[in-house]
Amino acid sequence: MFLHTERLNLISENDDLKSSSVAIFGVPFDSTETNIPGQRFAPNAIRDAFLAKETGNLTDKIYDAGNIVCVSGNTKNTLKRLEETIKDLFQYTKTAIPILLGGEHTVSLGAVVALKEKHPDLQVVSFDAHFDLKENYQEEKLSHSTVMRRIAELGIPVTIIGARAGSKEEYDFSKNINTNIKNVDFTKPTYISIDMDVFDPAYAPGVGDPEACGMAPKDVLNILEKKINLAGADIVEANPMIEKHITCSLAATLLITILEKIRV
Repeated sequence: MFLHTERLNLISENDDLKSSSVAIFGVPFDSTETNIPGQRFAPNAIRDAFLAKETGNLTDKIYDAGNIVCVSGNTKNTLKRLEETIKDLFQYTKTAIPILLGGEHTVSLGAVVALKEKHPDLQVVSFDAHFDLKENYQEEKLSHSTVMRRIAELGIPVTIIGARAGSKEEYDFSKNINTNIKNVDFTKPTYISIDMDVFDPAYAPGVGDPEACGMAPKDVLNILEKKINLAGADIVEANPMIEKHITCSLAATLLITILEKIRV
């Protein structure tokens, strides 16, 4: 149905998009990962973990659009495909909320660009061990290390929660970025981005760039249970090539929490 997707290993066989409240898109892309690649295998691994859990009739209102057919090694074209596909979604339905399963964190940019057209007052709340605020990384402006800088440059308010590693450049730039969840007005259209390395490695060992002293799952889950005007979301940076079961199971729990929140 969509421009750049293939429907494999779905969490829902529902084909009634217009009655669905959620559209799932896998984005198997990890071409800018500079430590341990393998995030491209996460969308299907998260689906497998989701299907192993008790979800009742949660999938009745979910349309799983499958995976974006990414352009390996080409971040710009992959993000363009993702942006076009989400815009295509809104040609079919104005109400379904897109949720991405990454893939590396760069994929957030494609979704946010598409959602900005629908929600001019969109804001982004990113849970991440890293600021991702570099101007460029290894001479690349489109990277998992620069994604929140690119989003902020679009004039979109960005909040970063859980960051505990960054360069001096990023710490300096972060002075212009909200880092306090109490300052977020969740009545505004909000895009939630969860980088799995926000969690302490004890809870999520299967990530490419782990950082000690991270958040506990219950802390993030408590925030997700707030009343949020959710415009879209992603769960990114799980790496099943490192560890598949604990990390992807937690990612699936996060997905369930988000889906329960917006199910109608």
